[in-house]
Amino acid sequence: MTTPPRIAFDGSLRRRVYLFRHGDVAYVTNDGSIVADPRAVHLTTQGQQEADAMGKMMADIPIDKAVCSGLPRTIQTLDRILGDRDMPVEQVPDLEELRSDRAQAAYEQGSAPDPVPLPDDLNEVAYAFLNAHKPGMKYRNGEAFEDFEARVVPAFEGLLKTPDWHTMALVAHGGVNRVLLGWALGTGLKTFGQFEQDTCCLNVLDIDQDPDDLTIRRVLVRAVNATTYDPPKRERHLTTLEGLAHKLQQTRKA
Repeated sequence: MTTPPRIAFDGSLRRRVYLFRHGDVAYVTNDGSIVADPRAVHLTTQGQQEADAMGKMMADIPIDKAVCSGLPRTIQTLDRILGDRDMPVEQVPDLEELRSDRAQAAYEQGSAPDPVPLPDDLNEVAYAFLNAHKPGMKYRNGEAFEDFEARVVPAFEGLLKTPDWHTMALVAHGGVNRVLLGWALGTGLKTFGQFEQDTCCLNVLDIDQDPDDLTIRRVLVRAVNATTYDPPKRERHLTTLEGLAHKLQQTRKA
């Protein structure tokens, strides 16, 4: 679908980004350990259903650019959201998720790394994002949050510099989306731990840009963490990382 340009009151070109998190995946194996390569996981049946439901909600929304990180879970989610749209998909590896020690090792080695023991205190898993803004902090001994932000933001801004679209569907990851929401609000990593991103959620950003050189004039946040399932978050009490820690705790007890 071709989307017509939208113009702000002051003449700015108002471009829209539908920013999604991928659908549900399983990072914990049946024996209670983290999967060998977190970068390689695929959508679960639940994740497929979430993406299909989001695709139905987005079915009549014109989209003229489709982007994902290139990891399987984002490719699969985007495919289901796009539905029968016949359009190319751009993969941007710098929009891959924040890497823990294990994911970082898999990225560097190009294969599943040796097992890395999880911390005895699962609070370190459940609340790993809360100190993201502190200098030198790393995500579970993997990638530094500052380095993560430094690769995600330029990659996203690079997409904004291309003139060939008006409405973009971008499927990324919870951490990536948190960085981009912080970028949109001008808060950087200070708010990284305060945003929640449920599986297959939708965020809506409008970016006002100069119609001639695409300089960014302002950013508007229209929606955050919207889901087709449980819109009022009636059943959503744990955060994503608390849910992961809970699964690890349950398997340890089994």
